[in-house]
Amino acid sequence: MLTGEDFAVLNEAYRGARAGQESINTVISKIYDEDLALDLNRQAVRFMAFENRIADKLREENQRPSGVSRMERAKNWTAIQANTLTNTSTEHMADMMIQGNAKAITELMRTVKKNQGAKREYCELAEELMDFEEKNISKLKSYLRERP
Repeated sequence: MLTGEDFAVLNEAYRGARAGQESINTVISKIYDEDLALDLNRQAVRFMAFENRIADKLREENQRPSGVSRMERAKNWTAIQANTLTNTSTEHMADMMIQGNAKAITELMRTVKKNQGAKREYCELAEELMDFEEKNISKLKSYLRERP
């Protein structure tokens, strides 16, 4: 039986994985650096794998993830469009993705801490996703230039 705490952790992990994948899909056509595009495509595949694993866990318990609302997706899409209107440099795109990963880690960490009674298995899955996002940040930092 899935408790409210279990659902909260799994659902936030699902939302984070889904949002990461959607963000990459939104920016990928604006990226001209082939290495960055390849790294982001690899990240999108891993986000999709997380999304599927989490959705499977929820389905096993006859639950469905609430995911990201249409309004939130539209807001994120609009923010990306506005943020890339005048600057699609590799550095700027990497910085945007770093910020997105950091925000997702923060939200998921808050959810895990708030729901400490959730099953260990679900918290470990959330930790695995946060570790993946931290590795994404480290990889994306290599696309940032030093400031004079």
